Amino acid sequence: MSQSSQGAAAQVFDEHISEWTQWRTAPWNHLRYRLVGRILAEAARRLGGRCRVLDAGGGDGGDSIPLALRGHDVTILDHSAALLERAADAAASAGLGSRVRTVCSDLSYLPEAAASNLSHGYDLVLCHNVLNHCGDVPGTVVRLVGALRPGGVLSLMAPNPAMDVLSMAVRQTCPARARAMLDEPTVRSETFGCDMRRLDPDSVEVVLGLAGCVVTDRFGIRCVTDLIADNNLKSDLSFAADLEELELALYDREPFLRTARFWLLLAQHDSDLESG
Repeated sequence: MSQSSQGAAAQVFDEHISEWTQWRTAPWNHLRYRLVGRILAEAARRLGGRCRVLDAGGGDGGDSIPLALRGHDVTILDHSAALLERAADAAASAGLGSRVRTVCSDLSYLPEAAASNLSHGYDLVLCHNVLNHCGDVPGTVVRLVGALRPGGVLSLMAPNPAMDVLSMAVRQTCPARARAMLDEPTVRSETFGCDMRRLDPDSVEVVLGLAGCVVTDRFGIRCVTDLIADNNLKSDLSFAADLEELELALYDREPFLRTARFWLLLAQHDSDLESG
């Protein structure tokens, strides 16, 4: 991505900061962060010790600052200065001090901007809801894997094309539009007003294998929540608690994880592939 296109992309996110705030604070999106938080906490636990975490395209740090609160060292890289400012403010408010570092850069410059200060790479790299905005998915995955230490873990997440179709047919009761969406390569982001690539997790898993990673875990984030049209009901505390228990029971279970609102893959850097 050129510097001019990088600036244009960052401007899109900065200009829609109010829409982002509205999306971020919705009850069902609190649920999204809690589910992802449980997955990442377990991934860091399995890695052992104090992890070095890179949140690539991490925005306001919603997924990585909770890891800093658990004692891990976090670098948040994003091209949106407005979102990074929110991340820095959240870290300061939590008293995290030097445990959270922000870097304003595009992922194209990830090796130079984020990883060059580490001689052995990061233990855990996050890239959530970013690949769907990338023009070069394989190239981006290669750069992300390059930021990992041997044996490190990469967490990738993106909107699931299957839920686009299900939600259009069930929640919005528009089967004709759902049928038309089946083979569409992009979908419009309601929050940022731009087109996003529709990425199938199986195709991303192939790219990960070619880049030297083995997928160890597959998850579905919000398996049923996005099929419920009544937002007032989802805001009810008792209903929301029951819904969260259901989501926790489904998020790593076939076949439900295959059609969730977001897919999430954990992949481990295969040091044997690199040494071979």
